[in-house]
Amino acid sequence: MKKIFLAFTILSLLFSTQSCDKDLPYPIDEVTRGVVIDIVRVAGTDGVLSDGLTTGNYKVKLTIPEQQGDYSFMSHAQLLAVLQATNGTYTSKVVVDNITEFPKEIQINVADVYSKLGLNAPSLGEILYFTVNVVLKNGSVIPGWTKEIGFNNKAFSGWLIDDRAYSYNVRYAVACPLVLDDFVGTCTVTLDEWWGETPYEVTVTKTSATELTISGMCNGACSNNLVIKVDPTDHSISIAKQVLEPNSGDWWGNSAYNNFSLAGSGTINSCETSISFGATASVDAGSFSTEYLFKLGK
Repeated sequence: MKKIFLAFTILSLLFSTQSCDKDLPYPIDEVTRGVVIDIVRVAGTDGVLSDGLTTGNYKVKLTIPEQQGDYSFMSHAQLLAVLQATNGTYTSKVVVDNITEFPKEIQINVADVYSKLGLNAPSLGEILYFTVNVVLKNGSVIPGWTKEIGFNNKAFSGWLIDDRAYSYNVRYAVACPLVLDDFVGTCTVTLDEWWGETPYEVTVTKTSATELTISGMCNGACSNNLVIKVDPTDHSISIAKQVLEPNSGDWWGNSAYNNFSLAGSGTINSCETSISFGATASVDAGSFSTEYLFKLGK
């Protein structure tokens, strides 16, 4: 079978500017042009899979960037699921075919995807990716992923789309189901780079469906509580700037160092029942340049 040399629009344009007398790295008459398709997770939808569960709101958006130019030679696109198993092996399957409209939002049926992969439900430690195959009008398929090359189109990551970098896949890691009630009660701080004296105990309370409040920070030296906001879609946490100790100047004997505050972000791990975050510290006199690490858990 005649070997097909894959190249993309930008390469085709590059070749067309070269002299016909100059040797090219690929036979120009054997080059198959492809189409660059951007794929991202739709904002507000779930960003992780839950161990043993096929429920949730999962949606991706496919867009053909303006930089692509003409793509009239494309027949349609396919949504390709690529599963990385816990042992590091990969399997892939087309889960949505005949995509012809762009931009296009696709609701993902996790149960259907896993069924096509020959499995019942996500398992802890797996990673499920989605990427895009391009099917040309001549029947050629340009894969978004293969075992030999991995993910295709990485070279176009420098393209800007809606003020962000071009994305060639969407990644869903499998995590334990997030239950904030599991974090309520006494927890132990095993890492506090700011205070340095660990371990020490704190008390965690659930103050809303997406917020936890931690009392006893700084080994009890901080009089105010730390409030963290949890994003259930991707198990991330955010910490808005908040004053933990108004009279922190007493620590240094200088009132300009009052109002010790933290602000940062991190992750919440349901499997370990742990919370990890990095935060910057500030006082009235200014901010400290170092980002400090914190970790606490049951």
